[in-house]
Amino acid sequence: MTDTEESPPQRVEDLQEEAQQHVVDGEGMRVLTREAVKAGLTTLKGQRIHEHFPAYLQLRKLAVASSSLTDLRPEWKEVSDLLWMPGGPPTKPHYRPFSSVNRKDETGYWYNRNLAGSYAPKSMRATSAFMLNSNGDGYELPVDHAQQALERLLKGEQVPAWAIAAYYLRNYGFVFDGDGGYDELISAFKDEFGFEKGTDFDVLFKDEEPTQLPGDWFEPFPGVTDQSN
Repeated sequence: MTDTEESPPQRVEDLQEEAQQHVVDGEGMRVLTREAVKAGLTTLKGQRIHEHFPAYLQLRKLAVASSSLTDLRPEWKEVSDLLWMPGGPPTKPHYRPFSSVNRKDETGYWYNRNLAGSYAPKSMRATSAFMLNSNGDGYELPVDHAQQALERLLKGEQVPAWAIAAYYLRNYGFVFDGDGGYDELISAFKDEFGFEKGTDFDVLFKDEEPTQLPGDWFEPFPGVTDQSN
């Protein structure tokens, strides 16, 4: 790990006023580069990842925040915000670079507005049923949920941590004491999604920096420059 200091990541749309303060303070706001995000997307689409994996990550995050595995009441809008992307079909605003089948058509990654319906208990079939209570009408995680997610949703193959971090944090802004790199990206992902403690991260994700990345991880937030010099 590097010795850089960093602030918690924030969504870009919330940064306009704060970014100006950082300009005055000489602290440059940074975002992920387009190259890093594209590389992440390509990597995620190259692996068999179940469409309900985002739902599992949200339920797990809620369980960590509430210190309880039972009676989980997710706000699927948070997942919608993560997956929302411009440029798709008018009725399909969500882009999920996750698929449990071999998709030959790019349009298959776009999904409609009804994420809540897709993640409803009645839609959680055998593969995802481990996220439901005994009655099948509510959300609950078993003690070994991370291992079950690995086996059922990821087919036993860990997800490269940098790839999902680059996609999930593509609309976030960061403040580093330095340019920021792989370590800062992974640290921000752990902080944002509740992986700072425990062993779940090591079960689900492969923490290895890619050997080749086209360009840098981060770049200055558009329209914000360091005017301290």
